[in-house]
Amino acid sequence: MSPLQWLRARVDGLGARLMLVMGVVLLPLAILSFAQSMASNRLAESRMRAAILGETLMAAAPQIDLLMQARGTAMAMAAGLPQWLKDPETCSAHMRQIANTAEGDYSFVGFVPVDGQVRCTSGAGPHDLTESAWLAGQVANPRPLLHVNRAGPISGTSILNFSLPVRDLSGQLLGFASVSMPHAGFENRGIAATSGGERPLTIVTFDATGEVLTSTTGLDDVARALPATRPLGQFVGQGGQSFLAEAADGRRRAFAVVPLSEGNLYLLASWPADTLDDEGVLSDWPPFAFPFLMWAASLLVAWLAAESQVLRHVRVLHASITAFARGDRRVRPLSMAGAPTELRDVARAHEHMTEAVLHDEAYLENVIHQKEVLLREVHHRVKNNLQLIASILNMQLRRAKSDETRAAMTNVQERVLSLATIHRELYLTSGQTDIRADELLPRIARHILKIGTTRERRFELDLQVEDIRLVPDQAVALALLLTEGLDNVLKHAWRGQRGLAAVRVSLVRQDDGTALFEIVNSLAPAAEVTMSVPPGMVPPSDGFGTRLLAAFAAQLQGRLERGQVDESYRLSLHFTPIALEEAEARRCGETEATASSL
Repeated sequence: MSPLQWLRARVDGLGARLMLVMGVVLLPLAILSFAQSMASNRLAESRMRAAILGETLMAAAPQIDLLMQARGTAMAMAAGLPQWLKDPETCSAHMRQIANTAEGDYSFVGFVPVDGQVRCTSGAGPHDLTESAWLAGQVANPRPLLHVNRAGPISGTSILNFSLPVRDLSGQLLGFASVSMPHAGFENRGIAATSGGERPLTIVTFDATGEVLTSTTGLDDVARALPATRPLGQFVGQGGQSFLAEAADGRRRAFAVVPLSEGNLYLLASWPADTLDDEGVLSDWPPFAFPFLMWAASLLVAWLAAESQVLRHVRVLHASITAFARGDRRVRPLSMAGAPTELRDVARAHEHMTEAVLHDEAYLENVIHQKEVLLREVHHRVKNNLQLIASILNMQLRRAKSDETRAAMTNVQERVLSLATIHRELYLTSGQTDIRADELLPRIARHILKIGTTRERRFELDLQVEDIRLVPDQAVALALLLTEGLDNVLKHAWRGQRGLAAVRVSLVRQDDGTALFEIVNSLAPAAEVTMSVPPGMVPPSDGFGTRLLAAFAAQLQGRLERGQVDESYRLSLHFTPIALEEAEARRCGETEATASSL
């Protein structure tokens, strides 16, 4: 069996079909499982993203506390400033006290009036901020504002400034309570422990332009901790979010972005990658992997069940049935241990059928043997009777007185002997149903020419007989035709210069399904012919042998031709050979036609 045939048999087998059916049946469950997995993954992912944002806020608690502290300070200042502004010295003293209480968290604490002349300050003063764009914007739109300034006009350092409008009792804008915090204070506060016990690798603050303001690991190496493909400006105005990306140092990390002051100040935390890449939420496994594995495992289980309960037992039955069908008559016990009841019943039925077939075959072989013995006995008795008739004719031949009577009896005796020869050769052929022409005709030809061979008359026989099957009726008629033809050869064949008469006997199948039977013998050249023989085809004479040849040809339903061709005499017969199977089919058809007509 070729690999392609083996694969086709496996694909078309019970196991493959069962897996296909189970696959179709389980496919809706796999789809539902996939949808459920997708929903679970999305829920888990959203929870994990919310968790990392919360963890980021907890880790950045020291920085956020400083901002809240500055906001509270500004609110307290806004409440007391309307009374303190009457005495600038007293106001400055309050500002210095507030700055001292913050223990260095503030670089500037003071009141900025709308005219820009700062006199109430925690530091040395006064300061002129009339040209400050920040002050102009606040006067145009008074509001609480967290402002980032990389070069503070008073402290000269990078600061975060929280300002709050201050109004009098009538609601008129007086100025702004301002608290400035150095960025260095954010870096010094570090990272707080989270509820999970983990800490981010670094925390970075940046402004609305995407410029980094502070970093817990210092500004020198901060670029290595930022996303490599996503500029910080993309996160401005988008709210809190978390994502996985490759950092500038080539490592895969989880990032969380939290707005501290919407549109002004943002905080970015860099975490280890497995913070988000956990439990397959954003792992390398696609969402359909687990449902597909469950579906494939179900198919495998179905195949294993079919293999253990059905297929292996079916293969045992198949092997036994195939071997028996191919002629192996050895009875072997079938191993069906563990097979279902239905398959065991099939195995028992197969064993009973095998025993019945073997019994019937033995019976038929015995009947056939008896018939063969009987048929051989019939052939033997026919041959003996024909030989007995020939012996009786020989006894009568010796008592005959006239030459005409002796010639007639000799002719009859030769034909009876020919019939005996034919029956003997039929008896010796291999088959008792179809007769093989290549076994029968060569034996008869050799036997007749051997009988007719003498020291002065010898023959060179050329046989070209193909394996053509004939029914017994055709075989006997063709054998008699061969015998009568060779009898003419014995009488008229020319021996030639070597003293050998050339004789050719052939039986070949034609392209149209007919057969051509020929007997060709050599004739003497025209100069040596003692009697006149017309050239070409010789018309049949009225002799007894000619009538026999015509009768045998009619029995074969063939076309007989005889005549001289060059220096040879040719006898040919075109007929249609019929094998025994075809004859039986014809006989059955004729019987059915007769029955239907009746």
